[in-house]
Amino acid sequence: MLMKQNVILLIGTVCLISFLGWGCASKSYVKKQRQELDYQDQANKAQIDELKSKLSTTDAKVDIATKTAQEALKKAEEAAGYSGYALYSALGEREVNFDFDSYQLGKIDKDILDEIGTAMQQHPELILEIEGHTDNVGSDDYNLTLGQKRAESVKRYLADKYGIALHRMFYISFGKTKPKELADTRTGQAAQRRAVLRLLGPKAE
Repeated sequence: MLMKQNVILLIGTVCLISFLGWGCASKSYVKKQRQELDYQDQANKAQIDELKSKLSTTDAKVDIATKTAQEALKKAEEAAGYSGYALYSALGEREVNFDFDSYQLGKIDKDILDEIGTAMQQHPELILEIEGHTDNVGSDDYNLTLGQKRAESVKRYLADKYGIALHRMFYISFGKTKPKELADTRTGQAAQRRAVLRLLGPKAE
């Protein structure tokens, strides 16, 4: 009887040990699984952040590409519009002058522009080429900008006062690169500060 009880106790002890061991193994397995899941979760978050960053960068590149394409299209359209005037010829040329380091139009200059504006109103087929020039004082970049401002002031005056469409007026700045005459005198320097206005019309057939 005693031996039977000992056997039962031994079996119970073995079962208990086995149960406890299985429980420990289960806890270890669960812990390991949880660690792997945490690691995978962190990896997924890192991947998501990376994708978001790439998406943001891609969006920025798309915006830049779109803007660049729009600018290229605008230039192409302007070039296409201008190409239609290839058969035009110069009908006449005038000049307006500016004070030193200025792009403000004087009264005499406006009188000349009034003549051109009236002619362009009466003859919508006419177009105008505007060249901006400067004296040789200052850097190349500064004078290119100043020449552009002088040409733009002519264009703005004709557009504002006479309603001349902008696509009928084309301008370019030469800065100090195309001097009219020797600029080693005060009179010579003053002659450089100008905008050359060239009125163009269809060639006679």
